Amino acid sequence: MKRILSALTALILSLSVMTVMAQDEAPKTPFPYPVAPDTCSTLEGRCNYICQHFWDNYDISKPIANDNDFFQAFRDFLGFFQYANRNVVMTSIGDLMNKARSNTPNLLKVGQAAELSLFYPTAVYYSDEVYVEFIKPLASNTMLKKEVRAYYADQLARINACQEQKALPDIDLVLADGSKSKLSAVSDTTTMVIFFYTDGVDSSIGRTRLSADSNLESLISEGSLKVISVYLGKYQAGFAATMPLQWTNTCSEEALKTYDFRALPCCYIVDKDMVLLTKNISVDELKDGLAN
Repeated sequence: MKRILSALTALILSLSVMTVMAQDEAPKTPFPYPVAPDTCSTLEGRCNYICQHFWDNYDISKPIANDNDFFQAFRDFLGFFQYANRNVVMTSIGDLMNKARSNTPNLLKVGQAAELSLFYPTAVYYSDEVYVEFIKPLASNTMLKKEVRAYYADQLARINACQEQKALPDIDLVLADGSKSKLSAVSDTTTMVIFFYTDGVDSSIGRTRLSADSNLESLISEGSLKVISVYLGKYQAGFAATMPLQWTNTCSEEALKTYDFRALPCCYIVDKDMVLLTKNISVDELKDGLAN
């Protein structure tokens, strides 16, 4: 899977920026953003107010005249989420999506903005809980094309199937010797790193760097960690010839259709009961975690 690139950059508004917005000389914005009244004395209170009223001065039912301005505003909107109350955030997303339903092209653009800002490597931050609130209406809206609904329904299914602190769905595997197995059958009594990779330079570099990590090798040797590599393609004799012998090397076409991947290569970490502890960890993030 190729890394999805975008010109959109992450923008998280800090409290200092919000303070400037309340002054006379506010930074340029695509449309006038709300300013919290003085009665909102806390950071959370101010962010709650802004989330609730962010789109008051933007008519989402009309055609979006400037995509760049809309994407900027959308990212600014997301910037307040991390400081606001969860229930307020969810309600504000629902309000925006309900208003966008009246204009199908706009509804799709909201979904695309959410995908770039919450799902792909271009994300402002990752939050399954927030992202699914944007794409659930897209997966079910009959005004959208069938293939669009199917696209977001597939994302939704894979995200829901791979929730942290819940058991990871089992998948079929083919081992290096060509025998068939299940992920659950090759699991261990310890913490496991599942390394997912494909063909290509990124996967090759990631595989090399991970296999050469001394901290990972030590944990494997002492029995504290097990590594299962999963090549996301069809079995071919010798596919694991360059993989470390101390890893359990497998391949699976099913994994790509079942699990939630944002970029590849990546790692999932699961416990002995196949409960997902974390997902979509890059090789660098894993190496940094092992070093600490």
